[in-house]
Amino acid sequence: MAGKDPYVKVLDIEQTLAELNHTVDQLRQERDDLEIALTTAVEHGDAIESQLEMANRQLHREIQERRAIEKQLRDLVATISQKSRDLEVVLQTITEHSDQMDLHWLGRYIESENTARQDPLTGLANRRLLDESVAHEWARARRQRQWLSMLLCDVDYFKAYNDRHGHLGGDECLKRIADTLKQELHRESDLIARYGGEEFVLLLPDTDSIGALRVAESIQRAFALIAIPHEESPFGYITLSIGISSMQPGDECESALFAEVDRRLYKAKQQGRNLIVAND
Repeated sequence: MAGKDPYVKVLDIEQTLAELNHTVDQLRQERDDLEIALTTAVEHGDAIESQLEMANRQLHREIQERRAIEKQLRDLVATISQKSRDLEVVLQTITEHSDQMDLHWLGRYIESENTARQDPLTGLANRRLLDESVAHEWARARRQRQWLSMLLCDVDYFKAYNDRHGHLGGDECLKRIADTLKQELHRESDLIARYGGEEFVLLLPDTDSIGALRVAESIQRAFALIAIPHEESPFGYITLSIGISSMQPGDECESALFAEVDRRLYKAKQQGRNLIVAND
């Protein structure tokens, strides 16, 4: 068998060397790339580690927040469920006892409304009910072109009475005064209210100045008759100073009625008390 051609052997060797050189070049490139990668990792390792740690903490916080929200939602659902059950019981009770409850709450409502409009000491109307009544009667008198009268009564020398008999004695006296005034009103439409400490207002719808004066004179006669003792008064018994205002409402508002009656009461007290002033 003939030997291989020496020229072919040389070509094989050269090809092999070329392949080896290429392989060596590749290995060198990979080594250079690895060195670069290692150098970068060394230079930026702390920053990467810090970023990873920060991301880790953020993830941990988000997990904790999510768990807290989930717990709040579970608690809320449980509360709503309980309230729903409670509401069902209440609705069932209302349905079963609606008639009795309607009457009960209606009674409570009426009681609270009466209390809100009543003077607790005398049982008369208070300032709130008086204001409401004046506004209503003023509007009605304007529509129907009728007279509306008001009497403002002030107990004379009442501070001196309180000083002598004490506040409890003063309260008992105010109750007797209120009862006496109530006896002088005979129409359902008339209203008597405690206006202040010792001031009382009588509201007289469809009453002119002559009718209002008659009521005031009747009141003074009644107090002279019962003669509640008042040692500190020059009259010797409880008396009232009375201002009267009578108007046919026009364009003015109801405050004009209060202003006029207050001015006339002041005039009655200035002139010596135990007087009635119906005109300026």
